[in-house]
Amino acid sequence: MANTIPAVEKAVAVLNLLGGSDRGLTQAELAAELELSLSTCYRILQTLLAAGWIRKRSGKRYDLAGGILTAAMKLVDRAAQFREAQPILEILARETGLCAKLSIRQGGDQIPILRAESPRSMAVSSRLGCRFPIIEGSVGAALLCRTPETEIRRLAASCTDDVMEKRNPEEIFARIAALRARGYCFNAGRNRWKVDAMSMPVLDGGGNVAAAVTLLGYGDDFHEREIVRFAAALARAASECARLID
Repeated sequence: MANTIPAVEKAVAVLNLLGGSDRGLTQAELAAELELSLSTCYRILQTLLAAGWIRKRSGKRYDLAGGILTAAMKLVDRAAQFREAQPILEILARETGLCAKLSIRQGGDQIPILRAESPRSMAVSSRLGCRFPIIEGSVGAALLCRTPETEIRRLAASCTDDVMEKRNPEEIFARIAALRARGYCFNAGRNRWKVDAMSMPVLDGGGNVAAAVTLLGYGDDFHEREIVRFAAALARAASECARLID
């Protein structure tokens, strides 16, 4: 990443950290967490305050401000577009007999925003709106498959959940390598819930990862003979979702 600008990277890091805090953070807390000098942190905060992207709360704490929405509004509109993908997930669930979900990245988290239940009476499901570490599982591999290695290692190091991928970041890279080789990532129960998951990225018109579509199962759901069929169904769903945001 030789062409990046360090000052901009630091400002982005400040915004990401504030975005993950419920109560905001002081200048000293930000500087300590990001290993910045107090003077550098101060200049970044003053710049973001002037732009209206952050605000100062009581107790000398800083937090995100409404000005940042101006830059992010098109992403809000894009999230609304994804709601139109619900019928696509419904078809995917019926076709495979498994629960299907669509997840997006938000900073250091992955968030499932859409779900279609399995048509079977007993099946794995997924709660919507829950936050999980972006580095975790097959969804994480799909969402991060075009992210630079240095950024992935930073995300692993800053993760506050005691997940396997934080302890062993090489697990993330192995999954991404598998995904690049075959188009999908299959995680056979190597997660906190012992659930099998198969994920594929949804790419926008610029080739960037916009979301991940996933099938969930357990036990014998992912027979070896079914993997190819499931992968084809996932690819169709991912392609149809991509057309919604192109």
